[in-house]
Amino acid sequence: MADSSDTPTEAKYEILIEAEEFNDFGGWTLDSQFETEMGSPYLLAHGLGRPVDDARTSIELAESGEYHVWVRAKDWVPSHHPGRFAVSVGGQRLDREFGADGLDWGWEPAGTMQLTAGPLDVVLHDLTGFEGRCDAIYLSRTGSEPVDGAGPDARAWRRTRRGLPAEPTFGGEFDVVVVGGGVTGSVGALAAVRLGLRVALLQNRPVLGGNASTEIGIGPRGEIGSLVAEAIARKPGGDLQALQLLQLEPNVTIFTEYQVYDLVMEGATIASVDARHARSGREMRIVGSQFIDCSGTAILGILAGAPTMFGVESSAEFGESHAPDEHLDQHHGHTVFFRTRMVDHPSRSQLGRS
Repeated sequence: MADSSDTPTEAKYEILIEAEEFNDFGGWTLDSQFETEMGSPYLLAHGLGRPVDDARTSIELAESGEYHVWVRAKDWVPSHHPGRFAVSVGGQRLDREFGADGLDWGWEPAGTMQLTAGPLDVVLHDLTGFEGRCDAIYLSRTGSEPVDGAGPDARAWRRTRRGLPAEPTFGGEFDVVVVGGGVTGSVGALAAVRLGLRVALLQNRPVLGGNASTEIGIGPRGEIGSLVAEAIARKPGGDLQALQLLQLEPNVTIFTEYQVYDLVMEGATIASVDARHARSGREMRIVGSQFIDCSGTAILGILAGAPTMFGVESSAEFGESHAPDEHLDQHHGHTVFFRTRMVDHPSRSQLGRS
């Protein structure tokens, strides 16, 4: 968010409060998976039908006066508006429910309000427990509207109001840069550093392991090698051993919650990648000799303009007899994640009940 170090207009009259920078998420969780598509990480109220605890933060307001207010939200099922939430600013609850306008991501106007200089509390109130989504709150003395979207203009607008540099800062130079910290990326980084190489591992989640991490818990199946077995062994509490193994290596640097969004080419070769931190929005440039794409989304190939494939190819494409006759767009299947616990008496299922 902007502070008193910015220019007077940006600091005093146009204030951007990013949800990912809140001091206390409460029961809301940070979702950064779609930052590239929608423009920013956001807070998600995943309450399984029960409203989650409030998320809250506090900023220092430089000047008293009337402020125009906008909230960036998404109505993710326009026919039913399940992700509704409310916002309080300076102890005043805005007279609007957000996430209920029938639209995709966008800035929803909330009128004007009188605010007093000094500490200003901002609170998100989940109303449903069904995936309410809040990206940011914007306050403007001038009435100038916020810039929407995920394009260059919107990115530049956000950087300016958060007091961030216009260009990525230098994040280091490495022999090998691994993008993606799932099992494949973690093991790849471990293999490279044990060969004596200087390694950077960029992961867009707060933990390593991908689907095998504590966020999902589905590990590799089938025949695995000794290095994979070493990395996916679980510590008490469920964390993979991969992070601990990498932290023991002096020549590896781990960047968690960094999303690669751009790269620099020298001819047909990748020279560096640019990555953005999910919470602070700070951008850095990592230089490398070799790049390994373990993102699961082919992000390096796409950014470099390389041909990419999605789904299941037809038998005619590569002459594979076991492939289907026609190309299929399917990729991963669906997973129902659940936990069980032992009790000393028969218990009726609560599935589907709120």
